Amino acid sequence: MRSAKAIILSDYVGGDTAASGGAGHAALDSFRALRAKGIDVRIIAAFGGMPDVDPDRFTSLGCADLREGCSSGAALAVYNPRARAALATLLADEDPDRTIVILHQWTRALSPSSIGLLGRFRVMVYMHDYFWPCPNGAYYDFQQGVPCDRKPLGIRCVAANCDRSGRAHKIGRLVRHAALRAVTRGQMGNRLFLSISDHSRETAVRLIPKGQHAILHNPLGVTDRPASPPIEPRFDIGYFGRLEPEKGLAELIPTADRLNLSGLFVGEGAFVEAIAARPRLELRHWQPRDAIAQAMRSCRVIVLPSLWPETWGLVVPEAMQAGVPVLVSCRAGSAELVERFGGGMIFDPSISGDLERKLAQMLENDMPSRELAVHDWAAFAEFLSADRHASRIVELAAETWSLDLRVPSRVARPAGSISLQA
Repeated sequence: MRSAKAIILSDYVGGDTAASGGAGHAALDSFRALRAKGIDVRIIAAFGGMPDVDPDRFTSLGCADLREGCSSGAALAVYNPRARAALATLLADEDPDRTIVILHQWTRALSPSSIGLLGRFRVMVYMHDYFWPCPNGAYYDFQQGVPCDRKPLGIRCVAANCDRSGRAHKIGRLVRHAALRAVTRGQMGNRLFLSISDHSRETAVRLIPKGQHAILHNPLGVTDRPASPPIEPRFDIGYFGRLEPEKGLAELIPTADRLNLSGLFVGEGAFVEAIAARPRLELRHWQPRDAIAQAMRSCRVIVLPSLWPETWGLVVPEAMQAGVPVLVSCRAGSAELVERFGGGMIFDPSISGDLERKLAQMLENDMPSRELAVHDWAAFAEFLSADRHASRIVELAAETWSLDLRVPSRVARPAGSISLQA
């Protein structure tokens, strides 16, 4: 077995906005977990400031987020020469037989042009979403409001107007997806797709049937003991995340109206005006990660009502750690935490009224709090521990490619920020 090192590659790392979602945090948490285990790992980010890590292990490509109003964003989403050139420089001296690249986000700056540079390396593709197999990234028909059942890039997929932003945007994503397939053709043995829940792995296996698949849960620094339940929560329900239709807001908001509930909604998106118009609902912009737990503890129940096949849903374990019961859609990957450890209830969005019935049941005063508590805190903490996460990556590298990440490399590498002219 050969010794090896790891490179975490992502559009961005960290981030405290609703737009960043949990992917940036997962990349940073994964880096910290690997470093704590003594793994030789560094980070390359396409854009964004340096996270709280060793400066010698972080490199920025000096690019821009293509979502930030770039006039040439559609073209750069397919071929970003600046990102490709900077990444090519960084990878030029890396030994492909002793280097594993762990790829997180790639659609907001890196583009398929950069992904094409990874063909000579072993690559773990971290499936925060479904952008690798699916052009719109969610395997969800945003126009019809239902999970997708089409074959990616099949006739029905190409013909479908399923993108959130309409047909023109879908065409651009089809072009990007075709480019991704072109630059990654024939590399299946060098790739391992990492799904972050049992639920998302089932979807990924259907969409990438010839790929190698494994499960790798996101780490979360769970405390040794559970938090005590909030004494006097200010809100009946809490919602944290993007305020968009596929997240189930079109059902959650009317449900709160019918049950006459107060609610805290933290995030940004299409439902801002609908929330602001309701006096019993309070709207806040996205908050830094260290403030989220306190905000959650002001709610009696945290709800994740996803309609799309969400790969995880970081809000669920964060609420469980904060000592707040959760009500989570069965379409979200993090519903498996409730199945395994308790901590709340699960509802099925395909069953009419199931969200309202379960939410009313959880808020009933006579429902014993022990029924909504995590029943095995030690097992829950271990399941999401940094050590378990890092050990799993080491195990997968050894099983899949006979590479040993436990042996530190003696090769020094450059770090810092690369700034190239566009």
